[in-house]
Amino acid sequence: MVKDSEAVISSNADIISSYIENMKIIDSKNVSSINLSAGIYYIVYDENKNIIYSNTGNLILNTERRQNKKLRNKDSFEKLNGTLSTSRVVDVKGKIYYIFVTKDFEDIGDKIGYIAEILFTISILGIIVSLISGNFLSKKLLRPIKDITKTAKEITSKSLSKRIVTNGAKDEISDLADTFNLMIERLEVDFDNQKRFVSDASHELRTPLAVIHGHVNMLYRWGKNDTEQLNKSLITLKSETENMNKLIENLLYLAKGDNDVLSIKKEEFQIASLFKEIVEETQLSYSNVEITYYSNPQVKVYADFSKLKQVMRILIDNSIKFSKDSAQIMINSEERGKEVIITLTDNGIGIPKESLSKIFDRFYRVDESRTKTTGGTGLGLSIAKQIILYHGGTISAESKLGEGTKINIFLSQLI
Repeated sequence: MVKDSEAVISSNADIISSYIENMKIIDSKNVSSINLSAGIYYIVYDENKNIIYSNTGNLILNTERRQNKKLRNKDSFEKLNGTLSTSRVVDVKGKIYYIFVTKDFEDIGDKIGYIAEILFTISILGIIVSLISGNFLSKKLLRPIKDITKTAKEITSKSLSKRIVTNGAKDEISDLADTFNLMIERLEVDFDNQKRFVSDASHELRTPLAVIHGHVNMLYRWGKNDTEQLNKSLITLKSETENMNKLIENLLYLAKGDNDVLSIKKEEFQIASLFKEIVEETQLSYSNVEITYYSNPQVKVYADFSKLKQVMRILIDNSIKFSKDSAQIMINSEERGKEVIITLTDNGIGIPKESLSKIFDRFYRVDESRTKTTGGTGLGLSIAKQIILYHGGTISAESKLGEGTKINIFLSQLI
C-alpha cells in the first residue's frame, strides 16, 4: 500500500516538473491546468519561495510549515499527519522553481487501535455465537447417545423388544444405534431360544419322571406283591430311566457346544474307512435295512473320526425310524474344490417343505404323534448340526413327502 502511494506521488511530481520545464510563461493559470491523478495536491514556489500556485486547500498549513525545510531528494518521501509527500527542484533557464506534491495517506499504524477494537468485538461475538451453537449442536448430537443409555438401562429379560429410534440420518451415531439394536435383537433371539430350550427340556423330563413316579407309587401300594406286575414295572422303570439318562446326556452335550467347550480332535483319514465301519455296524444291528455306500479311496478329510461317526449314526437312525417297511439308505462322498461333500439319501416318508428349515432345531419334531411310537427326543439332528459347525462345515436337508430325504454335509479338506 505504501509503495503504491509513493509511486503515484513520484509519477505526478515528475509530470509537474516536465510541464514547468516546457512552459513559456510560468504562472498560476498555466500551472493550474496540469492534469494529474485524483487526490494529488501540489504547490509550486519560485526561487524566492513565493507561492505561484497551490491546490492544497486545508493542507496549506502543513505545506507552509515545510517551506523552510530542506527540500528532499527525488524519490525521498515524508509521512506527516496522514499525508505522504515528496518534492522536486526545477531549473528553467537559470530560474529555480520548487515543487511540493502531497497525497492523503491512511497509515495502517494509525488504525491499529480501531482494528483492535473491531477484532475484540468480533471475537466476543464469535465466542457468544460459538457457545450458543455449540450448546445446541451438542444437545442434538448427544440426544441419540442419551437415548441409547436410557434404553440400555430399561432393558431387562422382560423388555428385550425395546429398540432405539433414529432420526434417519446416516452418521456415526446412527451406526451406533443400529449396532445396538442388532445386539438387542440377537439377545432377544438367544433368550427366546433359551426359554424354549428350558421349557422343552422340562417337558421332556416331565414325561419319564411322571411314568417313573406312577410305577413307584403303584409298587409301593400293592404292586410289589404281584410278581408279574413287579416285573413289568421294573422293565418300564429301566426303559424310562435309560431314556431320561440319554436325554440328559444329549442336553449336556449341547450345553458344551453352547459354551464352546466341546472337544474336537481332528485327524486326516479316508472317508471310505468311516463309511465302511458305520455300514457294517448298521447291518449287524438291523436286519431290514439295505444300506450301501460309495467313496473314492483317495478322498480324505481332516476331522474328528468319532464325532463324524456320531453324526452319521444319528442320520442313519433317523432314516430307519422314518422309513417305510424296509429302509434303503445310500451314502456317498465327492470332492469339489477344497471341500468334501457327504450325502445320505433314504426312501423314507419325507419331510414337509415348511419343516425343512426347522428339523435341526432342538426338540423339533415333524410329527409329534408319530414320534411317540418311534421314540426320540428331537435332539439328534441338533447335535449333528453342532458337530458339523464345530468342524467349520455346514449341513442341510432336501426332501419331498413320500419320496425320501437327502442330507448334505460340506466339510473342508484343509488342515
